[in-house]
Amino acid sequence: MLRALALSLLGANALLWAWTQGWLGALAPAPPALQGREPERLQQQVRPEALTVLRPRAVAAALGEQPASMPAAGAAPNKPGDSGAAAATAAPQR
Repeated sequence: MLRALALSLLGANALLWAWTQGWLGALAPAPPALQGREPERLQQQVRPEALTVLRPRAVAAALGEQPASMPAAGAAPNKPGDSGAAAATAAPQR
């Protein structure tokens, strides 16, 4: 009885895996989300050519801020026990 249950669960897992891989073809086609192909998402994009990827330094320069990797001149580095509360209060509010 337990052996039959284990074999049926193993078979069900194998069928589910084959379905998600698209191996069952026309018998049971996998949904597009499981196939990794969603062409309708590409058709829903609005002006994708307007998207620009910026590096962190370019973003900081555009915002007029100092990049996080470079401490401001005269600023003391955070100590291991420092909670950063002093640095958070010294930052300008927007």
